[in-house]
Amino acid sequence: MPKNFFEIASGSPIKQKKHLSASTVLSRLISTNLVKETTVEGIGPCIYLGLHTNHVDELIAPMRARYNVESITLEGIKQWLQNLGFVSYNLAITRSNQSNPTVSTTAWDLMGQSYLSPVVSFISNTDKPKNGFVVCEILLTEEVSEVDILPFIQKLNALRSLNNVGKQLVFFVADSFSLNALKKLKSIGVSPATTKAIFDTETAKGLRNLTEILSNVIEKAITPEKIDEIFKSLGKIEGAANRLRGNLFEYVIAETMRAEFTHIELNRVCQGLSGSKEADVICISQSQVLFIEGKGYNINRLVDIETVDYWLTQQIPVFRQAALNHSDWKTRKMRFEFWSTGTFSDEARTRLEEAEKQASRYEIGFKDMHLIKSKIQVTSNSALKKTFEEHFAKHPMNNK
Repeated sequence: MPKNFFEIASGSPIKQKKHLSASTVLSRLISTNLVKETTVEGIGPCIYLGLHTNHVDELIAPMRARYNVESITLEGIKQWLQNLGFVSYNLAITRSNQSNPTVSTTAWDLMGQSYLSPVVSFISNTDKPKNGFVVCEILLTEEVSEVDILPFIQKLNALRSLNNVGKQLVFFVADSFSLNALKKLKSIGVSPATTKAIFDTETAKGLRNLTEILSNVIEKAITPEKIDEIFKSLGKIEGAANRLRGNLFEYVIAETMRAEFTHIELNRVCQGLSGSKEADVICISQSQVLFIEGKGYNINRLVDIETVDYWLTQQIPVFRQAALNHSDWKTRKMRFEFWSTGTFSDEARTRLEEAEKQASRYEIGFKDMHLIKSKIQVTSNSALKKTFEEHFAKHPMNNK
């Protein structure tokens, strides 16, 4: 999991008398090698159980999938809570890699200030209301068991033991619960909520489908029709389109290149002298190996010079070293391309054009929205053309 989420998931408060802090617990686990640290591109520092050291790369795709799908779900829950008046608009916060929402000494996946009568209290001898809180924990696994909720209960008990903290309305969100977990949560005054109950059957199915798709990498192919289905099923969740565009763009790239290359891999972790980097798409033929970095951005979003420099100086050297170490790839022509449905800043475009001219032992190229669209239009894949046009090129979110 992202390292910053440990203070949410551990069951320990951030800092509270007579309790071990989450940071202390994590430090001790790391010092004994029961938990280890790694860095995942696009997420940052992450932690994992030490017993998985020899196959940690296999954990990344499922972790990233759950991270992204839970993030989409949390935004939908926030929208739902605001629409129902459970929390004040603009005062609901969801977790992030940098910081987490807190109530007193505890961290949560989602928190919002609330003035609903059941959680409001009044300051002594005044008619001034003191707000309460709506807090939410999320765990989108196949089924949440009674064991899974133990850290959550420990954290909630720590919070409820404090004086002078506003009352809380508490949700635990999952795809499904075991009967024992369901009974336990209800017995302590927590609302066990499923994605199906909060949204609807179609949206819940879309979230499960997205988790499954993002968990399967390397040679996994997704039809344009499937991408279209996911966009439509999750379109009711505010902000989902932008995140989906980022998550699914590499599959669009793979479909676009499938007719030209005999073999395509997605999200392969490549090892070089300076470490490892994840390649979004690798296209392989008898004569060429093409690495494509994909950024499924809103058309108005700029690809900045920092992103381009990182790709040129940090990622390409690792990808090239990995190709040179590969028995089949080392003698083939190597090409590296950067695709974005957004717009390149002037600095970024200039830097790419210079790199394209200066490259000698391999080739460099880049494509913006217009070139990507042209590339897709010359394919014979009508479903791909429709999906790209509707959800990447002309989606209403692009006009914002």
